[in-house]
Amino acid sequence: MPKLRQSFADSRIPLYYQLENVLREKIISGEFEPGQKIPTELELIDQYGVSRITVRQALQALAEEGLIERKQGRGTIVAIRKTKRRKFSGIIHLTGSLDELIEMGMETPVKVLEMNKIEADSHEAELLQIKPGEPIYRLKRLRMHEGKPFGLIVNYLPEEIGSNLTMAELSSGALLNIIEKKFGYRLESALQEIRAELADAYVAQLLDVRVGTALLSIDRTVYALGSKPVEYVHSLYRSDLYGYSVKLLREKKDE
Repeated sequence: MPKLRQSFADSRIPLYYQLENVLREKIISGEFEPGQKIPTELELIDQYGVSRITVRQALQALAEEGLIERKQGRGTIVAIRKTKRRKFSGIIHLTGSLDELIEMGMETPVKVLEMNKIEADSHEAELLQIKPGEPIYRLKRLRMHEGKPFGLIVNYLPEEIGSNLTMAELSSGALLNIIEKKFGYRLESALQEIRAELADAYVAQLLDVRVGTALLSIDRTVYALGSKPVEYVHSLYRSDLYGYSVKLLREKKDE
């Protein structure tokens, strides 16, 4: 067996789980695009220095999650993602303040990691209400607090917005405020889902946490007046530095 890759291995976390998260990040980040064939089992064994059973366990987990598909005669490919629309399955819908979200962006600095022009896949296109293959901008940033990274933010922006942002604006952290002031959009609402996600090796290094640390995973689409989406963002936050406080009230009923 090839030598285990040191940057990949963590004795406290099962190898199949580490490999699963590495491959998931490559899919979510767009490195592995929908419909693209991923490396074969033998190639993954050679690349990461793990056993065949480790590779198969990782691929099985990704297949059960719907991220990859096994195609006879074609190997394993990245699944075409679709926006999930389903009845209640553990998600509680709450109402919050978009103004607080804008204010947080203005008060916490960010560090820009990269800005790339890419083609929207079917998932991103549906959320931004454009056609698959149309150009969009993907922005990766670290949100900081008292000099510590506490969030990895991946923004997906329509071309008319992303192509006209300066590096100073990207580094300010107040992206939503800039979208309103510079582009004349009146932000009206945002729809977001919050889940738990464990840090893989890539995210753990950026956020200075251990591999397998529980993070808050937030997917959010922001809309301007007229229900026009102006941003889709996937964020991963350190749960020891960031959280939500929600007040719940009983609905008033007629006597």
